[in-house]
Amino acid sequence: MNYHRLLPLLILAATSLSPAAYSQDNTLSPQEAADGWQLLWDGHSTDGWRGAKQTTFPNHGWSIADGVLRVHQSGGAESTNGGDIITRRKYRNFILRVDFKITKGANSGVKYFVDPELNRGEGSAIGCEYQLLDDLHHPDAQLGVKGNRTLGALYDLIAPDRSAPGYRFDPEGFNTATIVVEGRRVRHYLNGCKIVDYERRTPTFNALVAYSKYAGWPDFGNAAEGHILLQDHGDEVFFKNIKIKELNGAPDAGEPFRIGMAGYTFVRFDLDKTLETLRATDVHYLCIKDFHLPLNSTDEQIAAFHARLAASDVTGYAVGPIYMKTEAEADRAFEYARRAGVKLIVGVPNVELLPYIEQKVKEYDFRYAIHLHGPDIALYPDADDVWNHTKDLDPRIGMCLDIGHDVRNGKDPVADLRKYHSRIFDIHIKDVTAPTKAGYSLEIGRGVIDFPAFVRALRDVGYSGVCSLEHEKDMNAPFAGISESIGYFRGVVAATK
Repeated sequence: MNYHRLLPLLILAATSLSPAAYSQDNTLSPQEAADGWQLLWDGHSTDGWRGAKQTTFPNHGWSIADGVLRVHQSGGAESTNGGDIITRRKYRNFILRVDFKITKGANSGVKYFVDPELNRGEGSAIGCEYQLLDDLHHPDAQLGVKGNRTLGALYDLIAPDRSAPGYRFDPEGFNTATIVVEGRRVRHYLNGCKIVDYERRTPTFNALVAYSKYAGWPDFGNAAEGHILLQDHGDEVFFKNIKIKELNGAPDAGEPFRIGMAGYTFVRFDLDKTLETLRATDVHYLCIKDFHLPLNSTDEQIAAFHARLAASDVTGYAVGPIYMKTEAEADRAFEYARRAGVKLIVGVPNVELLPYIEQKVKEYDFRYAIHLHGPDIALYPDADDVWNHTKDLDPRIGMCLDIGHDVRNGKDPVADLRKYHSRIFDIHIKDVTAPTKAGYSLEIGRGVIDFPAFVRALRDVGYSGVCSLEHEKDMNAPFAGISESIGYFRGVVAATK
């Protein structure tokens, strides 16, 4: 079955449903469920959402009643009351559908590709915005360029096209905003009518950004993934029937965790072969190793590196493992991560260096995941050891749980995941032949690790990081083993849903 031929039909079905077409608010019809739709909001709880600048849902400024999510009126200021809310998960390719109702003079928005770390100060979190606005009564409709701040616009960048037959808007009731993201191409719909159609990661898009209010945010709008956001702009707005259909087709779609590759898997291969393998296995996340992006890379080399990743729809989500024996080596690693554009370091610091690592974590506001090594070396052999060294340190210091090495040191990675999940920032997945030092790495599914139990535990604890395959068998010719391992892990994910 050709998925790309079906996509226009999926979009047509998704955008043609008006709020009145739902049999019951905030539920999925049997057909929607069969088609892969998911509820982003269940109509009564705050599950799956948090404040954009908080770890929990705002305790004021938002309320829920009668199946409607309401942002309160607070004077029209941007994100100064309860603040924006975002999904706990990030999304990449999707159809998003949101019913909204705006009050007289109201301003709000639905944002996507949101990175809450970009703006920790005043104002809203940063991302592409489907503008929600009362054009008749809010002054923002007259600002910007040729209507690019009006209802349905890609805010401050592209004005909506309201000339299409069937365009309509109900100023008194609920309307449906639909956003379709398929790689670089993005479309906005209002009540089933397409009003914006554009491509990211193009010279035209980047030129629009350069002349917008987003010019100061590096590479704005070009991220491979991001959170979805509902905006608090100080005006009363209502939301319901918030639903999403992911379009990547992978079995892990809809899971809180993501599947990636640890860069060390490709220690004997260049970046081209690495990216070719990721494309072939439909994997989109890579932990960057310094043999692909050297520590002394120039800004131009870093930009070119990320451009090559983006061309393969791959995100470099962390760097490491990086070994650190001195403060100078720690300084270099943190600056390298900053320049590489990531906020997670997988590191192996000498124990006496941990107080200095804590200082750097606070200075850079990064997370630092200590990689454990099993019985082969004395430094950080298992999850218990990493926990005992870090439990009293800044909570941004935790571990990269290498489940194979954990098993080889006689530990249970399922139990350790459940016990230490709040401080597990990265996971290396692999299988091993025995729970002893004599155990060696092999394809996932052929060894002793209980992967169904491990996947269930990932869901139970809400792990939202990456499970990166670190394949250490036949490293001169690992590709069949990589494919088998990724296929097995995804099969377990599908079978345990």
